[in-house]
Amino acid sequence: MTVAQSVAAILALAVVLGWVRLLLWQRRAPASLRARGWRLTALLALQPIAGLLLYYTLFPPASAGKATGTLVIATAGAPRFVTTGVGERLISLPEASGVVGAEHLPDLGTAVRRYPDAGALRIIGSGLEPRDRQATAGLAVRLEAPRAPHGLIALQPPGPIAAGARFAVTAGAGGLAGGSAELVDPASRIVDTQPIGPTGEFALSGTVRAAGTALFTLRLRDGSRALVEQASVPVWVPASSPARVLILAGAPGPEVKYLRRWATDAGLAPQVRVDVGGGASLADTPPALTMAALAKVDAVILDDRAWDGLGTGGRQALAAAVRGGMGLVVRITAPVPRGWQVLGLSARGTADVAPVTLRADAPSDDALAARRGPGTRDAPASIAGARDTVPELTRQAVTIAGGMPVLRDIRGTVLAASRGSGRGKVALVSLQDSFALVTSGHGDVHAQLWSELVSAVARRQAGPVVRIKAPAFAGQRMTICGAGSISVTDAGGREGRALVDPATGAADCAGYWPDVAGWHRVSGPAARPFYVYPADALPGLRAVDRRDGTLRLVGPGDRTGVGTVEDRRGPSWPWFIGWLLVAGLLWWLERARIGRGGVPVFERQTEIVSRDPY
Repeated sequence: MTVAQSVAAILALAVVLGWVRLLLWQRRAPASLRARGWRLTALLALQPIAGLLLYYTLFPPASAGKATGTLVIATAGAPRFVTTGVGERLISLPEASGVVGAEHLPDLGTAVRRYPDAGALRIIGSGLEPRDRQATAGLAVRLEAPRAPHGLIALQPPGPIAAGARFAVTAGAGGLAGGSAELVDPASRIVDTQPIGPTGEFALSGTVRAAGTALFTLRLRDGSRALVEQASVPVWVPASSPARVLILAGAPGPEVKYLRRWATDAGLAPQVRVDVGGGASLADTPPALTMAALAKVDAVILDDRAWDGLGTGGRQALAAAVRGGMGLVVRITAPVPRGWQVLGLSARGTADVAPVTLRADAPSDDALAARRGPGTRDAPASIAGARDTVPELTRQAVTIAGGMPVLRDIRGTVLAASRGSGRGKVALVSLQDSFALVTSGHGDVHAQLWSELVSAVARRQAGPVVRIKAPAFAGQRMTICGAGSISVTDAGGREGRALVDPATGAADCAGYWPDVAGWHRVSGPAARPFYVYPADALPGLRAVDRRDGTLRLVGPGDRTGVGTVEDRRGPSWPWFIGWLLVAGLLWWLERARIGRGGVPVFERQTEIVSRDPY
């Protein structure tokens, strides 16, 4: 039942109760005090009339007929001089500046209420802001947008990333085919460069080595290398406890050695056990392979020899741990027997090995140096390999089936694939000698390779997650979902509350209006920062958003003609005046002596026979 229906039912019930009370009093009152026929009829008739007028005051009926007037709405990007025709009225919204001869109004809703005879809207400029789109209900909408913006028209900043992991920035540019895009780190070093193709879409990547927030910069250049636009790219690396990694190997070798060094340098908590034959092993007191012990491990990396040597009990314990959320990576180091598989992932192939070529993870030597950083005492940057000297590696010539690719070489050959098992994931990797990357001076490529692989399967941290739609702008409403009513601290240190809208249901979304630019922070169990752009930032992207939002209002078919206004509410003030007159007449008639049996009209009553005024 709608609100209008509920109000109608309440008013109808009130009228019926009023009738019943009036008729009961008329029946029980002495004959000398009963209302005459015309008085009783008037009292009975005025009550439903008053109820009906009150209902129409609260919910005025729709206007009838056709509306031929048109409002010409100047929005952001509208020209100074706008031509209007007969029956058109020029309105300028706050985003439009300097429109000659326009009436300046604060929003579209005000214009629609001020000129209710208008049945159509002609939008001039890039389009309506979100606050104005609801006011177009029942109106014909036509958009006369300017040419597509020149510069940045789409931007998707990265979500939360792990320290040292590579992040991706996807974006789009308009009118810059043949140009280039650059990603610059906070130290003003270019970390990635990509050409801009005919579609304008491109993707850039970079790395952050420490937890916290950082602002990278996206630069767009045209074909002559002239700077067209630049924009901030917020990056957040949450501080988290180090992942617990268990490394098992069926035999000693350089691959295990450099896996352990990578895990240590990455800030993980590795434990290693290497079998050396005869039942002996070299170990860092790794946990026993039991459900209780493996519940404290985030990822296990082992080779096929160690997997086969675990026995049925050990493999079942690992399988149960994966179903509980743990990640498992199995390295294929030798030919596998027919039908060999690990938790649904199978490998088929020959005993041969195949060459593997990896792409250098930077577009230039300067970008590569920026990504590698200053180096360490054990591995200074001066001994790092050149960008074009990535060595050729080898892999076991097998085809991994049953999973989604995780790693590919430069030819697109799948080197690793993963699949889900319960709440966890398992992956197979056929690369045999990734340690050669480190010994040849390309430790950054080795670290990136294993970071991507382990991150794809490692146990996910449990807890509430806040979802924030990016990008957000100062002075514009944004949505924060997933954490209920929360506190937000803005860039100036002021704290405010964001209350959940019950209409969002399970999404648990709250509205928030930032008024300053900079890093804001959500407090509570799901605490996280988010970046708010200045109100005038990313003009091309916002113009595209306004255009697309307004075009959705136009809808399919021809809605550019005369608008029908039967879906629009009419004014409520005439109904209110009518209700006020009827209610006043009803009040006077209930208290007047006129129309009572045997009672002179102007005689003062000195004795009250009944307390009821009827």
